[in-house]
Amino acid sequence: MLELLSGIALIAATLIASRASSTIDLHRFALCWIGVLLALDGGSRFFRGRSPLATFGDWVSCAAASLLFWDVFELVDLRLSDWWYTGVSPSALWSGLFGALCFATVLPAVRLLVGPLQLPPAQNRPLRLAAGVVMLLAALAFPRAAFALAWIFLWPICEALASVRVPLRLMPLGIPLGLLWESLNYGCRRGWVYTVPHFEHPKLFEMPLAGYLGYLPFLLEAVAALALLDKLRPYLRGGRGAAALGAVLLLHFAVDQLGRRKTDVSFAPYDERGVPQSVLTLERATHMGLPRAERVALHGWESLDDPPELVRVWIEKANSR
Repeated sequence: MLELLSGIALIAATLIASRASSTIDLHRFALCWIGVLLALDGGSRFFRGRSPLATFGDWVSCAAASLLFWDVFELVDLRLSDWWYTGVSPSALWSGLFGALCFATVLPAVRLLVGPLQLPPAQNRPLRLAAGVVMLLAALAFPRAAFALAWIFLWPICEALASVRVPLRLMPLGIPLGLLWESLNYGCRRGWVYTVPHFEHPKLFEMPLAGYLGYLPFLLEAVAALALLDKLRPYLRGGRGAAALGAVLLLHFAVDQLGRRKTDVSFAPYDERGVPQSVLTLERATHMGLPRAERVALHGWESLDDPPELVRVWIEKANSR
């Protein structure tokens, strides 16, 4: 119970402190999700009698799998450009480390939320694998039309590789997880914004309302990925495990560097000395970064060369301040 209450207290304290401190706000998401994991772990121990992540090795393996899992989506987004990161650290090293910490929380949260499962065996494994690959290729080939498949393709692939079938009854658990994910990001200086095609409005937090449907299959593919991890763990002991962890980290930093050039749109903290207050006000409302805010102040919104859907996000945020 103490761990559960400590997690809730950390979330609450971070949210309160982030309103007074820009430094805390830059780290809000990671701090809050550490609190979420503490609360989920404590709740699991209190209500179930034990945690699905019972050992240090459980945490490390699940966090590493989560990092790899989310970096796959980051690679896909280099083609789709459906979400963009704001307030990224100017330091490439710290940007990579912070991103790793955030991405490493996804599968542990699902493991703690869902608990231990006995999954039935999968049927038609080659067909499932082929379906997942076709979904991925379609999303990459037609990003404006088939973007939704980017949140589904790992489900059949992981099921096929893990030789399991994830029950559809687990899908509703994706909604509270998604609401928590998006609410803790809302208005965060170091966060993300969406430019999902055809579904810009209405929004709940940063996510278009229709986008929450994506959390239903996302929960299933996260559970399937955990089943694949369970299948692989016996083969990843000692040196092989260390090598696998090193490979995951190397891939993450490579993906993070690609993202800095493609999907990272603004950087913080920045030097505010000598910057007009009107520019600072605009940047704080939009998190578009000082260069964009200065350009808009001097030459208007039409001076931005970002994708039109991203400019609409900035304008919407500026008008709502």
